[in-house]
Amino acid sequence: MLRASGVQWDLRKVDHYESYDKFDWEVPWQKEGDFLARYLVRIGEMTESIKIIQQALERISGGPCENLET
Repeated sequence: MLRASGVQWDLRKVDHYESYDKFDWEVPWQKEGDFLARYLVRIGEMTESIKIIQQALERISGGPCENLET
């Protein structure tokens, strides 16, 4: 509700929670404060989560196994 009402606040950004500060991501927010704004914030959260996951996967170093299918 907070970010759907125009407040760009997220604990992960404010307190540098865990390793979130090592990734490039934005805090999704809307200013309208209605149902559509809450929905759009949730969609934005999913999009940003995917961005974080993709960046994390790129940083995983290779191991002794090799994928022969690529």
